[in-house]
Amino acid sequence: MSLLTRWMARRHGGMAALYEKFTRPMEEAGLGAVRAAMASALSGRVLELGCGTGLNFPHYGPDVEVIAIEPLEEFRVFATARARTVAARITVLDGDAQALPFADHSFDGALETLVFCSVPDVRRGLHELRRVLRPGAPVRCFEHVRSPARIGGAVQDLCNPLWRWMMDGCNLNRDTVTAIRATGFTIEQVRVHDLRAPRAPRFPMREIHARA
Repeated sequence: MSLLTRWMARRHGGMAALYEKFTRPMEEAGLGAVRAAMASALSGRVLELGCGTGLNFPHYGPDVEVIAIEPLEEFRVFATARARTVAARITVLDGDAQALPFADHSFDGALETLVFCSVPDVRRGLHELRRVLRPGAPVRCFEHVRSPARIGGAVQDLCNPLWRWMMDGCNLNRDTVTAIRATGFTIEQVRVHDLRAPRAPRFPMREIHARA
């Protein structure tokens, strides 16, 4: 954790509280609606990668069983408490997207929001995700990505080392759509989102609908 993150977390009552505060403008600008649409479309036994504080949890249907993994203990505590307040059956576990502790083909669907920007080995994480999904299972992803514009992408490349240090491993310039396709997923749809949140950076956002 960078010195900047530690200072900000102390100021706002911890990492989980800081995350909730940091993401609130984006939720109100449309991310909450995106979460609702993606989570409500999934059924059966669902894997959520990097659940954070559990902001997706209220949007799952009551008949869904969700196994949510989160590597940060403080976030898991927050997410576990939120899981008790929603209709879906949700279990929050410690876990790493690069080494999922589940059997092959053991999930009917998957969801991740703003996760693969921070996974150290994206392809390994995506291969693991595909391994644990049954063939044809739906996957819903929401990520900020490298800008397709030449100048915008170059600026992201230039700023990425400092940003990654400040944001504890988050990368500005990943082409997650290409990575998902290269891992063997079938991409059905990519939706472009422009979330204009006050005082928040305007990153290129992509909602990705795919199948294993």
